[in-house]
Amino acid sequence: MTQEMECLCQECGISVYHPSSIINLEDPAGTEVKLLDSLLICQECGGRLALVGKVGNEPHYRLE
Repeated sequence: MTQEMECLCQECGISVYHPSSIINLEDPAGTEVKLLDSLLICQECGGRLALVGKVGNEPHYRLE
């Protein structure tokens, strides 16, 4: 069973949900913000998406 992941648009700020099986990170090491590769974009504005975490979990940005 695939886990849904919450992604946040870096342009308009909406949350987008994708199954974890289709998510690929651009550069998983060395950056605080985990950007998705350029194939997955915001459905509203076409902006870049950043990985927030699993759907239902407290997002990392609220814990800091």
